[in-house]
Amino acid sequence: MVTIKDVAARAGVAFKTVSRVINKDETVKPDNREKVLQAIEELGYRPNRAAQMTRRKKSGVVGFIADELLDVPYTFDIIRGAQDEAWRTNKELMVVNVSERKYSASGAVEHLLAHRVEGVIYASMYHRQVIVPELLKTVPTVLANCYDQHNAFSCIVPDELNAARQITNQLLDKGYKRIVFLNLNPKIIAAGLRKQGVEEAFRYRFGSTENLHVESVINDVNNREVSSTRERAKALINSFKPDAIICGQDPMAVEVYFVVQSLGLKVGRDIGIASFDNWDVLPQLVEPQLSTMALPHYDMGKWAFNYLQEPQPVSLKKHTAPFEFIQRDSF
Repeated sequence: MVTIKDVAARAGVAFKTVSRVINKDETVKPDNREKVLQAIEELGYRPNRAAQMTRRKKSGVVGFIADELLDVPYTFDIIRGAQDEAWRTNKELMVVNVSERKYSASGAVEHLLAHRVEGVIYASMYHRQVIVPELLKTVPTVLANCYDQHNAFSCIVPDELNAARQITNQLLDKGYKRIVFLNLNPKIIAAGLRKQGVEEAFRYRFGSTENLHVESVINDVNNREVSSTRERAKALINSFKPDAIICGQDPMAVEVYFVVQSLGLKVGRDIGIASFDNWDVLPQLVEPQLSTMALPHYDMGKWAFNYLQEPQPVSLKKHTAPFEFIQRDSF
């Protein structure tokens, strides 16, 4: 097995210099760094994590509890953001998926603590309040895409309110004046904040919401969510006669595309469509491609990881991450 001493001999540098390069010490001279990196590549050297843990008395591991995060493709970006920062800082990210049906959050915390994690990121599938295990109070912890019921941990969540204002203003700036907002289930946090943002943008521009219709088209029926998107979109296009429709999420917008086309209308010409989430490749599969507000999942993952690398502040705070408007051709 190739050792750090072998790398030092090949590079013609001191043992400690190799160690500093491996640990990404920026004070190493560029020439020496290049020699070490070349020797590492030539010899196929791999750092011994167990030995590093013993020397540092730190694991170099950050835990990531994914609360049903793996159920929705576009939420992978929260993990990806944290993982990229882990690679950049020479740390390991240990991801554990939990769900109400199968794996408990308490069990996940115990598993991570057994691996001596230096901190934990607890991330939820969608913006919501969560109940986190008490054990998390024994290790530096930050929440991503969620907040805890007692506000005991700092967190970062999407700025739903400003995202709704922004997408509405984008439509109004393009000359759309009569808008329908087909919203998400009113029980979720995003629905309330997005409704507020759309209405505020309308009031600021026109002084009233007379030409705005807001309606939740995903609702709980017999303990399951049921969508009435297509039926309500068709009825409102015929009765309210909007010149644009904002959809609570991209899959809903795709359904509205079908309705618009079935009525002999063209998206982007006869009626504008805007949405939220930027759900993987979905917005680019429709014609014309869908303009949408991209959730800041990647940025939240990066922020959460880097938060754990700094001294924990005494005061806790809920931070917000801005969405990004992705302009395409649907309005």
